[in-house]
Formats: sequence, structure tokens, C-alpha cells
Amino acid sequence: MAYPGPQDQDGQPYPHQPSQPYGQHSHQPPLPAPAMRNWAGVVGLCLGILALLLDVTMVLAPVGIWMSLVAIFMSGLGMSHARAGTATNRTLSIVAVILSWTALELSIAVQSVWRSI
Repeated sequence: MAYPGPQDQDGQPYPHQPSQPYGQHSHQPPLPAPAMRNWAGVVGLCLGILALLLDVTMVLAPVGIWMSLVAIFMSGLGMSHARAGTATNRTLSIVAVILSWTALELSIAVQSVWRSI
């Protein structure tokens, strides 16, 4: 005797539902992956490092002030992208903000020492 297949509570077979054979896809295209915006945190980190290097030269510390301000902005932008879920480098952005603030404080200190000489 053959197995009658799945049945409902009354013993009646379930109505046939169309299904897709194995390996066939639906007619809908897959959703695109969200674009990651990791570049802002990376740019902020690079500018922060460059601002620190400019501060050490003492002569280029005024350029380091402006570069650290741009680095703070870019790092903050990277953090906001990470908070929104469109970037995956939140830790790098936090490090970039800390480094950029340090570069700003160092460049202000170097400028005050340089002007007092």
C-alpha cells in the first residue's frame, strides 16, 4: 500500500501548492548589499597621523592644526556612519578621533612654545 501523503485533520490531502524545483531561483533579483562607508574613518586616521608628524617638525605645526581639525571632522563622520550601520570600522574611527584630538592639542602646545622662543 502506498503512503497517501500529508493530510489535514479531516483526512483530506492538502491541496497541491506550486513549489520551485531545487536549484531554481525566484524571479525577483537579490537585494544589493548596503554600500560600506569605511573610507571616512580611514581618512580621519591617516590625517591624524600626518598631523602628529607635522606637529613634531614645529615649523609646520600651523598646518598640523588645520589638518587635525579636518581629521576630527572625518573621524566623526566615520563614527556616524558606523553608528548608522553603513560602516564596520567603529573602533578605528574612535582611535582616529582620539589621535586627532591629541594632534590638535599637541599642535597648539607646540605653537605656544614656538611663539614664546
